[in-house]
Amino acid sequence: MNGWKAPLAMVGARWAWSRVRRRYAPAPEPVPAYKRNLELLAWGAAGAALGVGVSALSERRRSGLMAGKVVLITGSSRGLGLQLAREFGASGARVVVCARGQQGLDRAVAELTGRGVEAHGVVCDVTDPEQIESLLDEAEEHFGRLDAVVNSAGIMRVGPQEAHTDDHFRQAMDIMFWGPFHLSRAAVDRLRDTRGVIVNITSIGAYLSVPHLLPYSTAKHAWAALSEGMAAETAGTGVRVTTVVPGLMRTGSHRGVAFSGDPEREYAWFALLAGLPLLSVSAERAARHIVRATAGRKSFLVITPAARAGLVARGIAPGLTQEAMRLVGWLLPDAPARVEERLGAEAGQSRLGRLVDTVSVLNERASKRMNQHSKPQDEQGQRTEEK
Repeated sequence: MNGWKAPLAMVGARWAWSRVRRRYAPAPEPVPAYKRNLELLAWGAAGAALGVGVSALSERRRSGLMAGKVVLITGSSRGLGLQLAREFGASGARVVVCARGQQGLDRAVAELTGRGVEAHGVVCDVTDPEQIESLLDEAEEHFGRLDAVVNSAGIMRVGPQEAHTDDHFRQAMDIMFWGPFHLSRAAVDRLRDTRGVIVNITSIGAYLSVPHLLPYSTAKHAWAALSEGMAAETAGTGVRVTTVVPGLMRTGSHRGVAFSGDPEREYAWFALLAGLPLLSVSAERAARHIVRATAGRKSFLVITPAARAGLVARGIAPGLTQEAMRLVGWLLPDAPARVEERLGAEAGQSRLGRLVDTVSVLNERASKRMNQHSKPQDEQGQRTEEK
């Protein structure tokens, strides 16, 4: 129970009990006002004390969830991957962080070390099977064991399907299918001795293909199938596979996403939805859920009520859900005659982008916390940690 829930439960129980007493007990003598105030203060103090105690106990339990474990996290120089490294570290784990860029990786390791987390950074391109083997070797050699592998690296492009090239689909598949495929297959044998866990950060887009995210959804769908299939086939090996299905998360990824077609308008709808409190969840909260699922060796985790609702709707009424997606696609910007592509950091500088940023202030703050304020550009395209 979270710290704020205990006092609320105490007050609610007190109110319900008082209602029962008033209904069935004889009319009491009038109670002086000062006595009622003292009683209310006493109940409030008891609730606050209980809340503080529960919160402290919860924090202590959290700090020992992964004590002594070694966790490897891909795509962890920014975004959700970085927040996962922080959260696993806070739970007592030693973490191996990896990314393609040395500069961002160095910043992440320095920050984690400053938080008291034992962290080791490895430059790795998850699309290269040879580099994946070297990554696993170095993780085991540095810390002496390996208990969990978290596939978090991802890439996202936003725009109508006419604006996406074949290379965009290949790149999405390389990073979000072949990368987890090679890393998971190589990690299984290494995780047998430690009864380890493979965690795959898929997406609601794997089950509900949202318009203008076609390369992303295609690769995520394949990744989810891989994750669920491996979960079934590792039965009896001691290895657990956890499939994570996040909905919208406030990771600040809108700054590094590549927007195609009409970049300013594409940026506007994407940044707005990604930053709305009722539809999205903070990266910190999502990371806590994922760490608890890893420690508890859960098979399947859905983050956010909106993602659960999407899964239920698709399962109950797939045809109606598809029609709803068609309506969404009709409402989104059409591909212009001249297709352009810009990073979110640039597309957001338009008048429309600045207006949206004033509304999605939570996502703007997240971009700074998640190390997304820089432009994550490399020679093969834009990479953003998971949404």
